[in-house]
Amino acid sequence: MRLILVRHAQSKANAEGRWQGTMDFDLSKEGQGQCEKLRGRFVKEEVEPTHVYSSPLTRAYKTAEISLPTTPIHKIQDLRENDAGVFSGKTSDELSTEYSDIFEEFRRSRNFDLVPKAETRYQIRQRAETVIGFLVKGHNSKDFVIAYSHSGFLVHLIAVILGTNRVWNLRIPNTAIFDFEIDPDSWDPSSSINGDRRRFQINRFADAGHLFS
Repeated sequence: MRLILVRHAQSKANAEGRWQGTMDFDLSKEGQGQCEKLRGRFVKEEVEPTHVYSSPLTRAYKTAEISLPTTPIHKIQDLRENDAGVFSGKTSDELSTEYSDIFEEFRRSRNFDLVPKAETRYQIRQRAETVIGFLVKGHNSKDFVIAYSHSGFLVHLIAVILGTNRVWNLRIPNTAIFDFEIDPDSWDPSSSINGDRRRFQINRFADAGHLFS
């Protein structure tokens, strides 16, 4: 099967430098333009998915709607962004003032377990495993699946796909895509893929080239 993961386009909160978490923000004008560029890429590459899924949050769902306007889109609650707790809706400057000690430690560790009312790393990982399990094992080898989500959650989805507990601090541009070939019949997240390119392949990784063409 082919699996593409997409980060949403720029939201109004992105443009203002605000932490979003599960708060719902619409796309910015620039974000709408990014969606159109992604749509153009999909048309040029003749992308025709069999299944499309999206986070229910507006910024992700609208990205899906604009970039794949003729394809049915199914919302999956578990594709939502990580709950950022008390960081939600705040800028980094505001957090440095209101939660200075917590924010300083968080910037060093990126550990949401430190953030009051935030989703824990364990909860995020469990949700990521559930999502990838559905996206892979819930489809067959001939399916082409596209899922729209958020940068904070995407790094956990990538970790599950790569079979690691390590979560990298990736810079994921808005509307960037991750493109994988996965054999659902051989998929076992608990074992090594042993570099078998016949069954597991990375085609693109955080690719947002369409924004610059």
